[in-house]
Amino acid sequence: MAQQRNSGIDLLRMVSMFMVVVLHVLGQGGILDALPPHTPRWALGWALESACYCAVDCFGMVSGYVAHSRQFSVQRCVTLWAQAAFYSAGIALLFKLFLPGSTSFRSILAACFPVSGQQYWYFTAYFALLFFAPFLTILLESLDRGQVKQLLAAVVGVFCLLPLAAGRDLFYLRAGYTTLWLCVLFLVGGCVRILEEGSRRAPGWYFGGYLLCVLLTVAVKGLPGRLPRADLFLSYTSPTVLGAALCLVLGFRALAIRSPRLLKWIARLAPLSFGVYLIHTHPTVWNLLLAGRFRAYAALPAPAMAALVLLTAAAIFLAGSGIDFLRERLFEAVLPPLFRAFARPSRCG
Repeated sequence: MAQQRNSGIDLLRMVSMFMVVVLHVLGQGGILDALPPHTPRWALGWALESACYCAVDCFGMVSGYVAHSRQFSVQRCVTLWAQAAFYSAGIALLFKLFLPGSTSFRSILAACFPVSGQQYWYFTAYFALLFFAPFLTILLESLDRGQVKQLLAAVVGVFCLLPLAAGRDLFYLRAGYTTLWLCVLFLVGGCVRILEEGSRRAPGWYFGGYLLCVLLTVAVKGLPGRLPRADLFLSYTSPTVLGAALCLVLGFRALAIRSPRLLKWIARLAPLSFGVYLIHTHPTVWNLLLAGRFRAYAALPAPAMAALVLLTAAAIFLAGSGIDFLRERLFEAVLPPLFRAFARPSRCG
């Protein structure tokens, strides 16, 4: 059962990264801005957006759900940094060579330090979380079940429900784009892991809960006149988005994956998801290749638009996975044995 649950979580990592790519195709690709308001295309576009918006919360929650180490890992930090720096500087250099004027040598130098240069917001926030994760794990392990319930209620109430009730960002979470929110997700994931031990509920219940949360998010988005600060329902800190992420984590955890071949493929492909993120959100790729690239999809009938969004996201996901697979082989070939650990792809989240 432990192996099945871990494989389910690995599968969730893949699905969540695919959902992230869908978000970026819709948003940075220019589709959502081009949709005529309150039309079938608009409704379907925002339904896809709402269905995928919980992906980042899934990654943060999984970090706490699978956490077991009470020791800070230098190798973990170095491995993640090396992989991020490889893509950050490498992609910038490629653009400099093949598209002169797209970037500068100073930018390439800054890209060698992806954290201080803030090349990737999630990686920067997650890198900081790595330093606190062992202490958060110790905190969770020191609590009894009653205290865990109180902690879960406190973090959700203070950082999720209270800002929504107030209608503004009370604690400077910036809609969830901060290390503080990743720490909150880490604690939520850890609390849920402790509280759900021994649970036998079928995955369908959790996936039903996910759909309900998505429908509530879409409903608020489409209300005539809309609620005051209705945008707070479509953010990483939204209770419906957090609830959708929680249901997906529990649903995928409960999946019973028995096919040895499928288990092998999941174990092999899931770690490559981090490379997909690093490649397609690279600042130069983001601004030159993705910005407004798929705006024409918004003029198509709703089913065709949705199909092209999903196919485009799948193509980006597969291409990024293939590139990271080659990156792994390259590291294994050129790095001395002492640094072979860098060749193993890393899970960010």
